[in-house]
Amino acid sequence: MLKSPLSEAISPASVRRVRELIDPHIRRTPLLRAKAPSPVDIHLKCENLQVTNSFKARGALSALHAYRRFRPEVWARIVRDGVVTGSSGNFAQGLAHVTSELDLAYTVVVPDSIPEAKRSQILAYNPRTRIVQVPYPVWRRTMVSASFPDLPGFFLSSESDPYVSLGIATIGMEIQDDLPDVDAVLVPYGGGNLAYSLATYLKVPVYAVEISTGAPLSASLRAGRPTDVEYERSFVDGIGASFVIPDQFERLKDKLAGVFTVTPQEIAEALSSLAFADKIVCEGAGAAAYAAALKNSSSYAWRNPVAVVSGGVIDPDVLLHTLTTTGQPLTTPIS
Repeated sequence: MLKSPLSEAISPASVRRVRELIDPHIRRTPLLRAKAPSPVDIHLKCENLQVTNSFKARGALSALHAYRRFRPEVWARIVRDGVVTGSSGNFAQGLAHVTSELDLAYTVVVPDSIPEAKRSQILAYNPRTRIVQVPYPVWRRTMVSASFPDLPGFFLSSESDPYVSLGIATIGMEIQDDLPDVDAVLVPYGGGNLAYSLATYLKVPVYAVEISTGAPLSASLRAGRPTDVEYERSFVDGIGASFVIPDQFERLKDKLAGVFTVTPQEIAEALSSLAFADKIVCEGAGAAAYAAALKNSSSYAWRNPVAVVSGGVIDPDVLLHTLTTTGQPLTTPIS
């Protein structure tokens, strides 16, 4: 069991081996049928209930346990110099959890706009974490280059590390196991690895979902190359940006079935519906795929679509404001 080398390519065999590797450390999150009115039954993959309340924990666990088991030369460096990553919050929390369990030195580079709730959670999972807050352009360079030369340690990219991608792909394996006749999967698009990993693993259409206040993937696909856009901050902090990671764009562009764009208001309505009707608390990015499924289900011939609720880390004040200003759960589909 798990003795032979692990292929870095996403395949049913490698994903199943990674699932066995991380099984003692993660939760098999439920796949629930949403209660809001819709032309079809929309299923919710509830990664907001994952360890550290985000799908990102899968990738962090997969990477470090895989390096420890299969790449002793890399693991020796990690033990000696620690781990460095760049993150806007949720991967930082997942990696804080794993580095604390494995007693590893850990540094995370975050944008200076990171919500206080996510910064506090990083330290809650690993109080010894060194948090380096940098201006957005510096953080962007870090994410694009998958490096931060000023810091020692092994840089573990949340967006391009192959073992991180294998861990994320276990979501697709669980969806297939729980809903064999799934015919579409919708995922929020931030850095892109969630979309890439599921689109590579699954044999059904996978759609990325962006927020209208920062939708660089849609613009890049239209232009045929990585393209910057205007970005406006909103309560949705896990997705939305001015840029795509070029390498991510190149490996993902031909794998997606399409890209949907939703507004902050549509996300707020979906978040409210999840909270009131389904008793699911999630962050803005976590409600984006569900908002897109509600908005587009009548236009597509889906029978069993799945929306990935990617995370549940949200500032209580932001959640309360969103719920009180949105008001009520959906009584009719988003049009």
